[in-house]
Amino acid sequence: MNESLAEQIARHRAVVGWLEWQLGQTREALARLEQQEAVASARRPAPRVPDWKLEVHRTGYGPRAFRVHAGHCPDGHGKEITRHEALRLLADGIEACPFCGPDRELRIDGAA
Repeated sequence: MNESLAEQIARHRAVVGWLEWQLGQTREALARLEQQEAVASARRPAPRVPDWKLEVHRTGYGPRAFRVHAGHCPDGHGKEITRHEALRLLADGIEACPFCGPDRELRIDGAA
């Protein structure tokens, strides 16, 4: 099994060719899958934006209402609440988000 240098080079070039072919096949498959994903994503409806959200902080005593946000606020993460709940929470002294100003949107007296 004493290969000459020319035979070793030829064998390695064959392996490189095969690997390049495999890489091309893999890239084509990946492109097809990414295209399928893009089509599927375009068909999915955008998630519904809630009208109002309540941000809750966890404390040693359990969850505590922290801040009311307008549904479109990128700063607030929380559970969806109704307009009535947002009004009640703000009236009870729960903080209004200074970024989105739900108190202004709800036209609560005294809101800046």
